[in-house]
Amino acid sequence: MLSVATVRSAGGAANYFAADNYYTRGDADRSGEWIGDGATRLGLEGEVDPKSFEAVLRGELPGGARVGSDGREHRAGIDLTFSLPKSWSLIALVGGDTRILEAYREAVKETLGWAERNAAETRMMVGGKEKVVATRNLVVALFQHDTNRNQEPNAHLHAVVANVTQGEDGKWRALWNGKLWANNTLLNSMTMARFRESVEKLGYETGPVLKHGNFEAAGISRDAVMAFSSRRQEILEQAKHMVHSGPKVMDAATLMTRAAKPAITDREALAATWKEAASDLGIDFTDIIAKANARATRDLGGLRPLADGLQRLTERGCAWITEFARALGGKESDPLLPAYLARKDRPEIAAAQAVASAVRHLSEREAAFAVTDVYKTALDFGLPATMPAIEARVGQLIASGQLLKGQGPDKGLVTTADALAQEARILAAAEQGRGAVTPVIAAEAAGRLLQTLSERRYGLRLNDGQEAAGRLILGSIDRIIAIQGVAGAGKSTLLRPVAELLRREGIKVVGLAVQNTLVQLLEGETRIPSMTVARFLRSHRDLLGEAPDANRLVAARKDYAGAVVLLDEASMVGNADQEKLVRLANLLELARFVAIGDKRQLGAVDAGKPFAVMQAAGVDTAVMNRNIRARDAVLLKAQSAAQGGHVVEALGFLKPHTMEVNNNGAITAAETWLGLSPEERERTAI
Repeated sequence: MLSVATVRSAGGAANYFAADNYYTRGDADRSGEWIGDGATRLGLEGEVDPKSFEAVLRGELPGGARVGSDGREHRAGIDLTFSLPKSWSLIALVGGDTRILEAYREAVKETLGWAERNAAETRMMVGGKEKVVATRNLVVALFQHDTNRNQEPNAHLHAVVANVTQGEDGKWRALWNGKLWANNTLLNSMTMARFRESVEKLGYETGPVLKHGNFEAAGISRDAVMAFSSRRQEILEQAKHMVHSGPKVMDAATLMTRAAKPAITDREALAATWKEAASDLGIDFTDIIAKANARATRDLGGLRPLADGLQRLTERGCAWITEFARALGGKESDPLLPAYLARKDRPEIAAAQAVASAVRHLSEREAAFAVTDVYKTALDFGLPATMPAIEARVGQLIASGQLLKGQGPDKGLVTTADALAQEARILAAAEQGRGAVTPVIAAEAAGRLLQTLSERRYGLRLNDGQEAAGRLILGSIDRIIAIQGVAGAGKSTLLRPVAELLRREGIKVVGLAVQNTLVQLLEGETRIPSMTVARFLRSHRDLLGEAPDANRLVAARKDYAGAVVLLDEASMVGNADQEKLVRLANLLELARFVAIGDKRQLGAVDAGKPFAVMQAAGVDTAVMNRNIRARDAVLLKAQSAAQGGHVVEALGFLKPHTMEVNNNGAITAAETWLGLSPEERERTAI
């Protein structure tokens, strides 16, 4: 497991991290190890000297340079804590197989190398503007500890990343660590993938892959693990008494139960206590380690030869392909797999299949996704593939055009050629409907009629955004249009008179929504007969093939030609369903297909954001950006600024109603919220 925390005090860090170092008495007083290209550039190598460590955390660098000398408080850095799963700590610290510790340490160092190359950034002026730029160097002090706060075996490594990095111009600046925080689960997954490879070479059998790539050692029961995990049980017990649940509550419970870490006065006595407890639990570490050694000798590092030992390379590769396909529940053939896969070695085959499955899995939910999500998903399948092989395979897919990289602000995203083609088909259908219909009511007349009807029937006057949307629905010459409306913009207030005017013209009006609950809301608020998107598509599925039946098409057009279909909460519809809807709009010869929603809200259940893509591509769109539901003036201003993407301005409006603290802000907020009554908590957000 990997946790990330801010190092709040340079002096406190220097005292703490060097205190509980290493397992054996001979190493107990050693300091940590400097790693990272940034450390090398500063001449910081080998063991960590506490004075130099504290100085770097203060921003005082060897040679006299200083980071953060402009009067602002200099943040010390962040602590990446890599913790071995408990069963492996037991084998290493109680059983005595210290090769486990070395394997984990090497895995962590490899991960930190990746983080340095891919997540080290700073802010500097480029072309007159401040930008976040890559630096590819970190200053890291790595400390190995072996106990938790209850003095139980708990091997973990603190990678203390100093808040300094060197830019391309040679100047040392504060580290911009956003990517380190954002990728913490990926860093854990790649560490555990490398560690799994190492321990399997040592002959150990591994348990199933759990969240973020974690896994326990086979042969050590859950009861044994929990017997050495009283710290975990303290946290769980505290969480039981808290009103809510979830990761943030677990973090709060951890803080609330955290006591000072006691000094270890007699390591030999502590080790003896651990061994006695393990013996009482019936754990035979001698047998576990002996079996692993025997397995390693027999299996040559986990690469088990086939029974006859004489099969050719290709046949062995085919066996691995079948094995991994079954493990993933996928197919042995896939367009995302390379040609001649059976001729590759085992890690390459595993990486290719893991990446293919990761792309398939992610593309079911999003049309475009972060390349780091591909890495993590592939690693978490638990195949014998480590980050270098996964990264190489993703690079091959990008080079071949099977994965396409985003540009500009989307440069960290990738998409598939299939997803891009699907979006192109959606836009082509919208273009096919451009100028294809006649207005139901001329736009100017439509505006006057809507205002008159709304005032007489409902006692309300439409605002400019509502009137513009109504005029577009009634007066456009395009079959496929969009209404972009913020929350509380008065959609129902508009649709009631629009639907009434359409019915007066003898035009059928049908509403669509993605869920039954939304269908009921749409019908209840607008009196428009409505159904789910799934039901509408199911009733026309026989028209969506390459050659729809002519008689069936005639019958369907009899029902829908010249009709107006209103798709509510259109942002919730993914590419697959949207493609079918716009195809049907043209095929059935609708008078209008109106997608209504807010592209900033309620993401699609399935892959893609076609509502936003259609607007960006120029589909005729009316904008309703006034919230008529909200009454509080401050909230109205904040909401308007947030809708425009002006977050700082939005928070500025809320500032008179907020409490600011300089230190321990999250803890103060949590404690303040926990101090409220249950009724107040229900209506209070952090």
